[in-house]
Amino acid sequence: MINIFKNIKSKKIIDKTFEISVLLKAFFGFFEILGGILFMISDRFITNNFIITIAQQEIAEDPSDLIANFLIRSADSLANGSQVFAVVYLVFHGVVNIFLTVSLLKNKIWAYPWAMALFSGFVIYQVYRYFHTYSLSLLFLMIFDVFIVFIIWLEYKRKNKIE
Repeated sequence: MINIFKNIKSKKIIDKTFEISVLLKAFFGFFEILGGILFMISDRFITNNFIITIAQQEIAEDPSDLIANFLIRSADSLANGSQVFAVVYLVFHGVVNIFLTVSLLKNKIWAYPWAMALFSGFVIYQVYRYFHTYSLSLLFLMIFDVFIVFIIWLEYKRKNKIE
């Protein structure tokens, strides 16, 4: 009898964790789309001026400052082609996140394997990017996405037993 109550309690915990995690994923997806759109409408001039404003003091003191010069070179390369990639990636990733999370919340069984596959693909890309940037925020995003895939898998496994 106690085992049944433990089972029911653990199912409720997994269900709530699933719902909250998926809602967070949709929330992040919304801001990715918004960020992509803002990045698209901000032009090279705004981006470069922002970077130059940040680096201006350092360059005035030391024209060969490595960090300031790196920032300016990064702004140039971002404006020249990476901006298009960033916009496409952010909007695509956001749309996929929102579409799949809405489908998951509507209990569409087909969405579970698709979500696990696509989110895992994003994790693989994040791992690749992490080893080029060593970004702490990217590391947290990877951990969160791995957790999401795991929770989706648990929920999918549970739903397949029910149906």
